[in-house]
Amino acid sequence: MLLCVTDSNIWIDLHRGCLIDEVFLLPFELMAPDVIIDELQTPNGGELVQLGLRAKELSGEQVLTVVDLADHYLRPSRQDLFALVLAMGTGAMLLTGDGSLRDAAHKMSVEVHGTIWVLDQMVNHKIIGKRERAHALRLMVNSGSRLPKDEVESRLGPDPATS
Repeated sequence: MLLCVTDSNIWIDLHRGCLIDEVFLLPFELMAPDVIIDELQTPNGGELVQLGLRAKELSGEQVLTVVDLADHYLRPSRQDLFALVLAMGTGAMLLTGDGSLRDAAHKMSVEVHGTIWVLDQMVNHKIIGKRERAHALRLMVNSGSRLPKDEVESRLGPDPATS
C-alpha cells in the first residue's frame, strides 16, 4: 500500500469535485498531521478520519524541524510544513497542490504529487472513469481550485454543454 501524507488543499479539491469517498478506495494509506485535520472544516477533518484518514501527531523533534524549515521556506504555512516533515519522517509521498510546498518538498527530496495525479490514479485503478474525472475537474475549477490549466485542459475532453 502506498503511504501518502496530505495537506488541506487536496481534501478541499476532492470535496469540491465530489470525490471524497472515492479517494479512500485507492490502495493508499492516507494520513495527515493532526494540525491539518483540526483546521479542516469543509470537508470536516473528523469526518475524514472516520472515513479512513489517519491523524498523526508530530514528535517534539519534528516540530522543531518545522520551525527550522519555516525560517528557510517563508511561503508554505506552518501547517503545510507539518505535512512535509511528516512525509520526510515516514518516507511517504506528499500530496499537495500548494506550489510553494511542492517546491520545498522537491528541495528536501520528498516525492510530491497533486490533485490531478490523485484523479489520474482513480482512473488508473478503475475507481472512476475519464468522464467522471472531467466532471470533477470542472467542479473544482468552477469553485475556485487553482489547478494547472494545461493539465486540466488535457484531461477535460469536449465539454458536453458545448457539444
